[in-house]
Amino acid sequence: MKKMIFAVVLLSFAIVAGACSDSSSSDSEESGKLQFFVSGDTVEGLALTIMSERYTVETGVEVEVVDVPYSDMVTKITNMVRSGEPPALARVTGFSPAWNGHLLDLTDIADQNNVDKELGITVDGQLLAPPLDLTAVGMFINKDLFDEAGVSYPTSEDDIWTWAEFIESLETVLEKTDARYGLVMDGSEHRLNALLYQFGSDGFYEENGEYTTNPETRDGLEYFLRLNDNTIMPASVWTTGEDASSMFQSGRVAAYMSGSWQITDFTNNIKDFQWEAVYMPYRTQRATNLGGNYLVAFAGSNVEEEAIQFIDWLYTKENYEKLAELGGYLPVVEGAEINYKLRPEVYELYRNEIDASAPVAGLQRNEQVIKQLISERSASNVIREAIVKTLNDEQSLDEALEEMKRNFTEAYAEGK
Repeated sequence: MKKMIFAVVLLSFAIVAGACSDSSSSDSEESGKLQFFVSGDTVEGLALTIMSERYTVETGVEVEVVDVPYSDMVTKITNMVRSGEPPALARVTGFSPAWNGHLLDLTDIADQNNVDKELGITVDGQLLAPPLDLTAVGMFINKDLFDEAGVSYPTSEDDIWTWAEFIESLETVLEKTDARYGLVMDGSEHRLNALLYQFGSDGFYEENGEYTTNPETRDGLEYFLRLNDNTIMPASVWTTGEDASSMFQSGRVAAYMSGSWQITDFTNNIKDFQWEAVYMPYRTQRATNLGGNYLVAFAGSNVEEEAIQFIDWLYTKENYEKLAELGGYLPVVEGAEINYKLRPEVYELYRNEIDASAPVAGLQRNEQVIKQLISERSASNVIREAIVKTLNDEQSLDEALEEMKRNFTEAYAEGK
């Protein structure tokens, strides 16, 4: 019965999203709707759709949730901004320099609702993108495979693996079970950066007018490349885009480095084996990588005041608590008490992981995302693209590092 209800909800969401996706900005203005661009999924996108519908019931103002593919979001909005017809609102993870000067200042809303502004994007004293949620990179394991192999795993912060111990455990699981791979990691530099931070990387930073990094970054990248041996890790996730989540959910992979956004999906959809979230391994320091979505409102939508009112409503403590519960969010509103109905202990583990992380865990979320907005060009996916070339034997690791430094310098170095 629960499966049937869940399927009906998803079908309803698909119908709503499909109907919205054909609307234009001018249609929104004529009808008085607020266009809200969201990269659709069955959890977070559905949560925002439900809350938007509640707002319409309470106020009579229709919020039109438009499903935009994640890979197209920045490009689509950029084109609309340049044509003078931006959407009213968007949930985004990245930015374009073309948006600079076209985003509304949401400082007052954040102050009134106790939103953590340090997790947002502030430029020249204006909060242009408050956080909508907080995510963190983390590790999941197939508990059944570990139990079958007789391999223990961390159950508290007192017995966390080193990376060497973790890989040794995976090798034992591979030897004693029918697991196909030991580990998969999303093909994302956001996930890779977490590993690099665990090896002591300080990320990429400007020094004497050029971007550079510390030697530990190279150590972490070299280690990652060695893991992609098609035994511990399948190279296909990074080289051909094979879906790491689907591979883990097949039950044939021992561990999966992904993040907190998977909790609700795994709880609802993994039925053939038991999974657990565990503390991530480390080399020199514990570290996750913080991420999440931002909420932005655009000047020039002709419904700016209405957009501000909706955002204020959404961040009101009672409403935000419901949004975070529906979407499985780690909250960004101070004092928000989220009643997680699914695996609350896993959310607690992620909170502990964040609290124990080195400060560099927030580097990508804040400094690098700000650069995407205020610089003349973006350097997103620089690390990923260079490493894919290395995995494909198109260049050496040292050549990849030089490519990363050069691209960051050309995009972000001051006075370049």
